[in-house]
Amino acid sequence: MSGFAAKAVIILIVVTLVVVLVARFFRRVTPAKPGTRRQRMPLLVPLVGAVLTVAGALLALAAFSPQYKPELLPTRIASVVVILAGLAALLAYRNWYLEVFSDAVRFRTVLGRERRIDYRDIASFQVKKAAGRERLTVRSHDGVRLSVDTGRYSVAPLLAAARSAAS
Repeated sequence: MSGFAAKAVIILIVVTLVVVLVARFFRRVTPAKPGTRRQRMPLLVPLVGAVLTVAGALLALAAFSPQYKPELLPTRIASVVVILAGLAALLAYRNWYLEVFSDAVRFRTVLGRERRIDYRDIASFQVKKAAGRERLTVRSHDGVRLSVDTGRYSVAPLLAAARSAAS
């Protein structure tokens, strides 16, 4: 019974840390330069990430019981996968942003790489409709690629510049 209690305490500590980190992300203020607007993913992404992380932790609590049974192996694997998926969603939300300026667009990928596409460097663009939503894909001469949902993110200057570059 003491092994179970120790695991329960460890899981509760991990869950508490995840909740504190998610709360900190919501309160986090990013200083924006005058005239810029930083756009992020919807708040649903970190909420789903937090729920998956907590659910995976609870699943791990049940799966890593003191008495090992071969039937618990799939549950153990699933708990690790669910926790990793939740942490990946939280990390993606933390990293990704989009800033649309009058002469360029700047963004960071979900892996944290900073990118910039000047409107004069647009090599090609494509607007596709998928599942009833428009998706804009822009490529620069340097090979930098950006793909965003035009309904969710305000990219009117980018779209206008892409259309004028194609003309």
